[in-house]
Amino acid sequence: MPSLVITRDTVSVRLQSEHLELIRHLESGVDGLDRSVVPLHDVERVVICGRPIVTLPVLHKLMSLRIPVMFLSSRGRWLGAIDSGNRVNAARRIRQYRLFGEEGVRNAAAARLIFAKIRNARRVLQRLSAARRESDLPKQRDVALQLRRSCMEIRRRRLAGDVLRGMEGMAAACYFRRLADFFPPELPFVERSRQPPLNAANSILSWSYTIVLGEIETCLRLHGLETGIGFLHTVEYSLPALALDLLEPLRAPLCDMLSLHLLNHRILRPEHFRFDAEDGGTYLTDDGKKLFFTAYEQTMARKFSLKPGGEHTDFRQIIERQVCAVLRILEGEEDVEFFHMP
Repeated sequence: MPSLVITRDTVSVRLQSEHLELIRHLESGVDGLDRSVVPLHDVERVVICGRPIVTLPVLHKLMSLRIPVMFLSSRGRWLGAIDSGNRVNAARRIRQYRLFGEEGVRNAAAARLIFAKIRNARRVLQRLSAARRESDLPKQRDVALQLRRSCMEIRRRRLAGDVLRGMEGMAAACYFRRLADFFPPELPFVERSRQPPLNAANSILSWSYTIVLGEIETCLRLHGLETGIGFLHTVEYSLPALALDLLEPLRAPLCDMLSLHLLNHRILRPEHFRFDAEDGGTYLTDDGKKLFFTAYEQTMARKFSLKPGGEHTDFRQIIERQVCAVLRILEGEEDVEFFHMP
């Protein structure tokens, strides 16, 4: 059990020696409580969605064992994380602060991140089209050519941050227009909407991005890095810029592919989403979150190789490698690449 996910507000969590006891109220009209015990040695991270009752002894124990805890609202908004606080690396952060003042280094790293994002988006569309035997459709060829040209332009020129972000925005719009063709008719994707997500397709995309962002931010903290200072995203109050940077190459191959898998295989269906009249958004139900996290853990643990005959890896190792790529940039390496989908 790499991740312990607690999703219901009716759950309370207590510490029992080296175990966590989860207490869940049974369905309305049924008396009694449902209790389960989770050994702490089986837990690598804890994700808390909503407002369950978690006692201070539980949080103290998790911190002492250096098990990170991530907090999300019931609507899937990232709230933050806690860890032991023992992984602060002052020298590493000082290098981050100094490097932020070197525009050339920032732009070079941002270009490699956007290149990886667009290349991976093109690769995802190629795989999806091949699976449906649509590789020769004019609209697929046009999108693939446009994304390829964007990648070539990034490689050829030394582009500044605003120009890079503009190219990324145009490529993303092109990508999503084609990606919409692969969503099921009963849960269609029309256009990207974020805060709030206006339909089920956007809801599962946003939820997936948030969960992966949480893992990236936790990994950055464990390596003693400052999550608010990145290369591509701007420095803003409470914005995890560096975590958002490292999310970019993973959006299409991890989050988007997982979302399509859940919807097209009817693992998540219309009844697993709820409309919130307060903000007009559409969000996963508690049952939907359970199904999501089961598929998510399977996806994160699935082994694959980056090249024929190469060593096997998984997406959690990919996150670790991308964080290590940032460390190499801090050490002065120039030819650092981020994740490229095989």
